[in-house]
Amino acid sequence: MLAFFRNNHSTTAFILAVYIALLRLPAILGWVAPPEAATDDGGLLYMDLLGHLHDNPFFSAVLATALVYIQALAINWLTDHYRILDNRNWYPGALYGFAASCIPDFLFLSPTLVAVTFIPFALWSIFGVYKQTLVLSAAFNSAFWITVATLFYPPAVWLLPVAYLGLLNLRALSIQKQLVFFTGILVPVFLTFTAYFWNDQAIAFLQIQFTRWLHSPAFQYSWDFYNTLKILFLSALLLVSILGFNVYYFHKLIQVKKYISILYWVILVSLATTLTHPEIRLEHALPAMPAVGIFLSLLGQSVRNTALADLLHLGLLLILFYIQFCPNIS
Repeated sequence: MLAFFRNNHSTTAFILAVYIALLRLPAILGWVAPPEAATDDGGLLYMDLLGHLHDNPFFSAVLATALVYIQALAINWLTDHYRILDNRNWYPGALYGFAASCIPDFLFLSPTLVAVTFIPFALWSIFGVYKQTLVLSAAFNSAFWITVATLFYPPAVWLLPVAYLGLLNLRALSIQKQLVFFTGILVPVFLTFTAYFWNDQAIAFLQIQFTRWLHSPAFQYSWDFYNTLKILFLSALLLVSILGFNVYYFHKLIQVKKYISILYWVILVSLATTLTHPEIRLEHALPAMPAVGIFLSLLGQSVRNTALADLLHLGLLLILFYIQFCPNIS
């Protein structure tokens, strides 16, 4: 199936949609049970707009599938535009779709999944500052998109330092341009606060938005066979993507190497926020998946034996579906 994505044809977008739908079909058909809804990780905006879908697993799974498809298109668009891969193809979108569907916890709508939608747009602005003449708009947009993500998933606020340091890593910014970055943080918060103020919910918005950034870690996790299998597969996927740095930096332009470093920062911060909760919930690792998808595509492109790459992909698919159906098999 991976062979379908070794091209740059626009029509492959339809194949990508089918691929992502197949990966998430067990959840749509109700063969996978949704995880217990968390009550302490979503922003008030998420709870008001989408919180009711937790009571309807079908619509939750369908909307989650649509979001992952949009995110996959955005990640492929980002990777192609900034020439992170040597050859343009649909690997980044496809492998992001795989990474964002690798465990059942990722298959349903969650605040984290909604927040991930804005990460590729933030990365687009950050990467664009390297050669862009309109640096002010890039600085503003990078902060703006991440702050919008925090309105749905408050711990995404820890990606703001990544964006700020990423901009400084790619280009020296004057004080004026750095102030524009912080303006990009204030604008979406102010607009959303104003909307809740007019609806007499300003205090609730502030309490939820500014108290869910960080929790005291307790490292609580249910270590039964099924949960252990999920965390081992996710950890293996993360470990493989992180340890491929020799491939990522080999014969790359300086700016591409800097882009890759920023993607590493995204993974590390996302994993750190996953652990800073009283109970470890695997869906909190979703913000790392855009970078994981790009790294896996770099690894996949480096495999010259296409038959071997297809075989490895098939093996990963078998593991993915086994994990999805494991409770039913048991």
